[in-house]
Amino acid sequence: MNSEMNYCNKCGVELDDNMNFCPLCGLSIGEKSEESESSISVQSMEKDKIIDDFEKLSQVQKRKLFWELSNIILLSGILVTITINLFLNKSITWSSYSTVTSLAVLANISIFTFWRHRMLVMVLGSLVSTSLLLILLDLFSTNVGWGIKLGIPILLSFYLLLLLVIGLIRISKQVGFNILAIAFLAIGIFSICVDGFVSLYFIHQFQIRWSIIVSISMIPISGLLFYVHYRLKKGVDLKRFFHI
Repeated sequence: MNSEMNYCNKCGVELDDNMNFCPLCGLSIGEKSEESESSISVQSMEKDKIIDDFEKLSQVQKRKLFWELSNIILLSGILVTITINLFLNKSITWSSYSTVTSLAVLANISIFTFWRHRMLVMVLGSLVSTSLLLILLDLFSTNVGWGIKLGIPILLSFYLLLLLVIGLIRISKQVGFNILAIAFLAIGIFSICVDGFVSLYFIHQFQIRWSIIVSISMIPISGLLFYVHYRLKKGVDLKRFFHI
């Protein structure tokens, strides 16, 4: 007994093994419906046209399109969550968290879309919007103070280090493994900031513990990357340097 069932290619009716024609539409068994073929062809053409139209867009137009889609998705998400929250709780409670987070994400997307060539404005704008997010989340959680006392200092140290790394990249005559080395050193410094601010918040003393290990481990890695960059800068082939 054959376990596979045959179906009409046009109307989807189940067919017996001994049938040569569909009892409903009369289509011959094994014959493809012209309607389905034309439908697939039209869908394929529409898909190719969409892809072709997108590829013809400039980088500015693509970023603007991404920004517009982000607006639609995030604002729709805000509206839906607030509506559900009001319907279930008769007031805005948990939806406030998702709302401010979505607005912060939207603000950052807008900043990176329209001010991507103005690095200082972009970083400061992102810092301000994210700081406001932390403060609001802190207020929503009965204002325990972590937003201003812990979140913003850590956030500020991150953005200052980011500006420093970007500045060093811009003044570097040659970009290569030296950028990775700088990034690893920045990670070590950032770990010290996190460790210190966390201890300052909880025990009211700026102490560094685990971050010492992280920072020290970053030094030989950065040193190796600087050395590789120096050798490659002198014209040493990468394959020969690593004996590949």
